[in-house]
Amino acid sequence: MDKMEDKDLRAACASLVVFGFDSAGRESNEHARRMIAKGCVCAILFGRNVESPEQVKSLCSDMKLEALAHGRKLLVMADQEGGRVARFGGEQSFTDIPSAREVASCSAGAGAVTSIAKVMAAELKAVGVDMDLAPVLDVDSNPNNPVIGDRAFSSNSARVAELGGAFITAMQEQGVATCAKHFPGHGDTIQDSHEVMPLIKHGRARLLETEIPPFRRAIENDVAAIMVGHLSVPELQNPAEVQLGLPASMSREIVDFLRKGLGFKGAVLVDDMEMGAVTTSGTVGDAVVRALNAGADLLPVCHSESLQNEAIDAIYRAVKAGEVSAERFEGAVKSVETLLSWASPPARDLTIVGSPGHLEIVKSILQR
Repeated sequence: MDKMEDKDLRAACASLVVFGFDSAGRESNEHARRMIAKGCVCAILFGRNVESPEQVKSLCSDMKLEALAHGRKLLVMADQEGGRVARFGGEQSFTDIPSAREVASCSAGAGAVTSIAKVMAAELKAVGVDMDLAPVLDVDSNPNNPVIGDRAFSSNSARVAELGGAFITAMQEQGVATCAKHFPGHGDTIQDSHEVMPLIKHGRARLLETEIPPFRRAIENDVAAIMVGHLSVPELQNPAEVQLGLPASMSREIVDFLRKGLGFKGAVLVDDMEMGAVTTSGTVGDAVVRALNAGADLLPVCHSESLQNEAIDAIYRAVKAGEVSAERFEGAVKSVETLLSWASPPARDLTIVGSPGHLEIVKSILQR
């Protein structure tokens, strides 16, 4: 790191920031080009970026060519869970995917999840999306939860583990990376981390029995990435972190538990750094440095270009000042480089997207 030229160091810092962008014309725009030029290697798409399979393929292709012009790969990700959290659906000529709970209720069980995951992977890969920010591995144990609900497979931990594992294996065998979320478990909360930081009150024994097993299974199934949530989990954090009000996403204790306790070797993401659980208690710049120091590798800033620049600048200053150790910084950069092995050009054939065969698979699952 000491021998790295300043421009290369800045680009390495930018590689840790996942950027989203507004696109009125739903085409690659100057915002995206500027972030790629700075060194960003991961982009996230939302519904605002999606119009049709042809347009998404063109968008992803343009961004990947832009990155290639700078000598880099670009990995494109999206939250394509199914149900109410789906960036690609029937209105845009993709296959409508049912919620995790609906698929889990099919009598075919893991077989239905496998079939659905294969449909999703084929359509994502066709348009150039390399990574699905799914499955949700939260256990739906609280009926008053405002944010998880039918995004979870089940209220039974073992069932979530089984079906989540099937989803991961099926999708990754098709060449699309998966990201299990929201570690260490967002299922039993009554707050939404998009607005405030939820508190998980359970003791360690309950967490190890209920919340953690689905993530342990995901690791056994070689999940490419795990997303750590903006959640307060006192039983898994040290007193100093609790006193500072740090969420799991900025907790070295929790990321160490994920890495050393559970043996996870993939990329650690955190949830969007523009969510209320983060922004109500400090700046995005401070938050990304805390998360990086805690052990996170990828730091999504999903909307604002000014906040994306703030995040990159904050990482750069912290690395230069030694506030982030060379070992931690280089470890994060290496994790991102490894994740980029999933990046690939869009497929040539788009006829599979929203095809009668895919629609029939979904129909048959819903009928069962």
